[in-house]
Parts: sequence; structure tokens; C-alpha cells
Amino acid sequence: MGAFYIHLQSRTMEPCSLQRDSYAAAKGTWLCSGCCSPRPGEYAIDAYIQDRAPAGPLNLVNGCGLPMANRAFLMRFGEARVEQDLLVGKVFGPDGKEMREWVTFRGRHGLFVRGTEHVQQRRCEVCGRNLYFAMGRRYLYPEPRPEIRLFESNLFGLVLPEWLAMECEMMEPSGVTVDRLQVLDEPPDGLPALAF
Repeated sequence: MGAFYIHLQSRTMEPCSLQRDSYAAAKGTWLCSGCCSPRPGEYAIDAYIQDRAPAGPLNLVNGCGLPMANRAFLMRFGEARVEQDLLVGKVFGPDGKEMREWVTFRGRHGLFVRGTEHVQQRRCEVCGRNLYFAMGRRYLYPEPRPEIRLFESNLFGLVLPEWLAMECEMMEPSGVTVDRLQVLDEPPDGLPALAF
């Protein structure tokens, strides 16, 4: 058994949606037509959303696997740490103006939050991305690289070492689901290490 990590995930049942024109443009650029997720690669994504006021400190753009965060919430980890580990994009509202209090984010490194039941894993035939879904008890495998502090999760959230969550007072943030994940020596789902 290994270290513990914290998974922060949106609690809202009100995800955001891309504007129609923006969604069409995304399909021709950053959005994979096979898995409806951002194509692999390190780049920030700007989102033009239909919504006037996203809910919660974490949210997501529905139908395209793009996580969003309230800027002040994200910056609680420190600007240098965010810049080192995440790629941050802008969010524009229905009036076309930048919503400066919100950003999109993608991890320079990602992790699969794994589970013990109803496990499904496949590779996207279009972009080659690993896709994973599971229920039951959540965990991490293998141990994340220790020099990285903030990871994007496959569940549109953030994974960080438990000590960092305590240091940044992120153990019980309002409006966010917090899961404590243990790094296991062997994965109960029977799958090998999966590249995000």
C-alpha cells in the first residue's frame, strides 16, 4: 500500500455547454470525433460557453471532456504550481466577453482514478487515447510521479498529494466532492498501468 492522494471533482449537476458555433469549430480542431474528448497533446483550450454563471468552484464543459475551474479556487494552489502542472485556457460567455473568474484546465500529466466494479477500458480508434470507466472503491495505480503536484483526472477533476491538499486547505472545500485515494501495489481491476 502506498501514499494517499486527494481527488477534487465538481459536485454540480449543471455542467456548461459550448456555444453551437464553438462546438462545430472544436470538432475541426481540438475535439476528437471518436471519443468526444480533447485530442492528446499539451495545449490550453479556450471555451465559448452558453452559460452566464457556471456553478461551483469546479465544473466541466459537457460533451467534450473539458474541465473548468473558478480562477480563485485554482490559484489557491499557487500560480507557479498551476503554471508548472496545468495548461489554463480562457472562458468566454454568451456575449463573447471573457469570464475572467473562470478558466479551463488540462493537466500536463493526467491520472486515471480507477475502481473495483464494472470496469471498462478501451482505446479510442481515432485519437488513440485510453478511455477508462469503473465504479466501486476508487484508488490509484501505479504511484504518480512525485515531482508532479497537480494532475488532471479522467473524471474531469484534480488529483494532488494529500499533504498538498492539507497545506492549501483543500480537504473540505465547499461545492466540491473530495475523495481520498490510496495508491495500491496491485490494481483490483486487473489492468496494467494506463497512460492518460
